[in-house]
Amino acid sequence: MDYDAIIVGGGAAGLAAGTDLARAQRRVLLLDKECFGGQAMNVESIEDYPAPGEKVSGHALASQMVAEAEKSGVRMELGEVAEIESYSGCKAVRCADGKTLTSSVVILAGGLHPKTLGVPGEVELQGRGMIHCAVCDAGLYAGENVAVCGGGDAAVIEALYLAKFAAKVIVIETQAELSAAPRLREQARANSKLEIRCGQKVLEISGDRAVSGVQVQDIATGRSEILEVSGVLARVGFEPATDYLQDLLPLDEQGWIAANEAMETAIPGIFAAGDVRSGSPRRVAAAVSDGKKAAASAERILKPG
Repeated sequence: MDYDAIIVGGGAAGLAAGTDLARAQRRVLLLDKECFGGQAMNVESIEDYPAPGEKVSGHALASQMVAEAEKSGVRMELGEVAEIESYSGCKAVRCADGKTLTSSVVILAGGLHPKTLGVPGEVELQGRGMIHCAVCDAGLYAGENVAVCGGGDAAVIEALYLAKFAAKVIVIETQAELSAAPRLREQARANSKLEIRCGQKVLEISGDRAVSGVQVQDIATGRSEILEVSGVLARVGFEPATDYLQDLLPLDEQGWIAANEAMETAIPGIFAAGDVRSGSPRRVAAAVSDGKKAAASAERILKPG
């Protein structure tokens, strides 16, 4: 076979699993659709990892994990996995470019992707004012007005970061109140650059060549208006990146993968780790722990090297 283990997903869980397996002298390939480091790359800071009470840069932590994986011997390639097939003693991983790779075990650590708003203009204006992540793109909107759609933890954290650069950040939330943690709500209310609009929904993102505004509607009154902004960030929740697994594994109603404490799924030789796993607390520490458990379980079924 091409590899002993193929890992799908280059976030904390996938990197931890790959590092442990490579250190055990296994031939490991890690595939990721976009970049290595996962969501941590786009977070200003990570708390309580690697030790309780610590606070580190998300980008620095993710970069360190990538470097450790490379040093241990993990082979990393960019590639979108389109399908996985399971045979007796062999797993076949087919990528979107048509390439098929084989391995003894597969670890699914693909994580999450943001939900979309599903409104006109969102798709058409991708790369032209639709903000991918605050840490990556904030500098492009210095002195401009931007909108953040959503009122949860992720939305407020990124809105606060954008406020360091933007002239004004408009937070648009459909619920009557922000759903973020109390500490984040307090920070948002205290920040003079944040304009919080609860009880409003986005109808359309407008602009010809680039984002120029967002049309919102007050849910109670039905009144709509266009807010002039140069950028829009959608953070209305996340969903597991498991579309390609629907014909392979049983998924729950939301698309999460069921796995036991050893990270084993319903198919022998296929493991799930990190945010993609049902019941995951979605923390870096938990993802690393999942990855290490998946690696240990995979090692037990791999033939002696």
